[in-house]
Amino acid sequence: MYAAFEGHSPVIDNKCFVADGCQVIGNVEMLEYSSIWFNSVARADVNKILIGRYSNVQDGSVLHCDDDYPLIIGDYVTVGHKAILHGCTIEDHVLVGMGATILNGAVIGRGSIIGAGAVVKENMVVPPFSMLAGVPAKILKQLPEDTTALHNHAVKYKTLWAKRYAILPEDDGESFED
Repeated sequence: MYAAFEGHSPVIDNKCFVADGCQVIGNVEMLEYSSIWFNSVARADVNKILIGRYSNVQDGSVLHCDDDYPLIIGDYVTVGHKAILHGCTIEDHVLVGMGATILNGAVIGRGSIIGAGAVVKENMVVPPFSMLAGVPAKILKQLPEDTTALHNHAVKYKTLWAKRYAILPEDDGESFED
């Protein structure tokens, strides 16, 4: 379902995929080849939500913003099942593990991995190429500055919806083969 809220309607590129059961409300913008999977919610009722190119938000996730905190998701980001992103910034090529929670004002640096179930506290700034886990989340180690695997993981979801759900966007040169 798509719904306007206080004069803001979702802006969804025609090369995106929004699965059945999703709620996309208010000032949400989805850039090309991004996807939101079954029963997820993107509720931009008090600020903006931006979902970058090729990013995917997996089943049951909740995206929300706050008065002073938009939610910005960069390009080639994978948000795992049942994650909660609230008023934070996720830079490009990030993997957010299943069930992770990222709170207002947090900034997750490019190429980082947030472990399943981790809770990233308000206003935490995570350096690029970091691996985090725990409650509260702590940086465990620095990762190599090669985002190829994270890039390919995100592109895989575009290929998945294009093939399995018979939604065939124009060929963009990005594909993933099993």
